[in-house]
Amino acid sequence: MKPVHLKIEEIRISKGVTKTHIAESCGKTVAWYYGISVGRRVPNVESLQEIAKALEVDVRDFFEHELSDTLNDEEATEVV
Repeated sequence: MKPVHLKIEEIRISKGVTKTHIAESCGKTVAWYYGISVGRRVPNVESLQEIAKALEVDVRDFFEHELSDTLNDEEATEVV
């Protein structure tokens, strides 16, 4: 499973959004976002929502792949 901070960074880079833009959009410092981007700071739900809004994505995009893998693994082991 990919850590959430790496998924956020992957999306940020793919959209060409700067760390400064995200921090300013969230009303936070660049140091705050940098801490999240390198995994030193764990964002709470509110912060994840703010980051998703800054990136113009659904907050579920930070988790979707991992949730799908988990569900697929559970379905594969399910006995019918």
